[in-house]
Amino acid sequence: MKIVQIISITLCLLVGLQEIHSQNYKLDKKKSFISWTGKAAFSSYSLKGTIAPEQGTLAITNNTISTLDITINMKSIDHENNDLKKHLKNEDFFEVKTFPKATFLIKNATEINNKKAILNGELTIKGKTNTENIPVSIKQTKSGISLTFNHTIDRTQYGVNHNSPSIFKRMKENAIADEFILEGTLVFSK
Repeated sequence: MKIVQIISITLCLLVGLQEIHSQNYKLDKKKSFISWTGKAAFSSYSLKGTIAPEQGTLAITNNTISTLDITINMKSIDHENNDLKKHLKNEDFFEVKTFPKATFLIKNATEINNKKAILNGELTIKGKTNTENIPVSIKQTKSGISLTFNHTIDRTQYGVNHNSPSIFKRMKENAIADEFILEGTLVFSK
């Protein structure tokens, strides 16, 4: 009986220590934002818009990001030009009716050094998944934590090939650069 009590007390202490060193957070989508920038392939012309993170979880254990899971609402893709917004949502680009969500899930725990980390994870857009290494700056407050990022993505790896100069080799005038930029801040609360 005494051994059972000792084992029980030891397990309770271990669970308690785990909780002290592990913090779980939930995405605050009202405070979080993501913007995108796309550019012409052969000129300086660029366009910028927004897209909304929908949900997410973050766990930090002993100064290491152990869990990060983000879902983005692809139907929220926005731009001030309504025709462009409709075009981005259709089959030429992101097919949001068929693929309404994009996700990012880290594969490996990532140590935080000098308030920075590189998130190695799987990004899924249009049903295609690729590994991305996304550098983030981290700010911690009493109420939560925020991750700020600026990352370039090759859209053709996700099947977004419309007017791509690497897919359509002879295209010049209306070519759109393969790479686009996602930047923003994801805010997580306890």
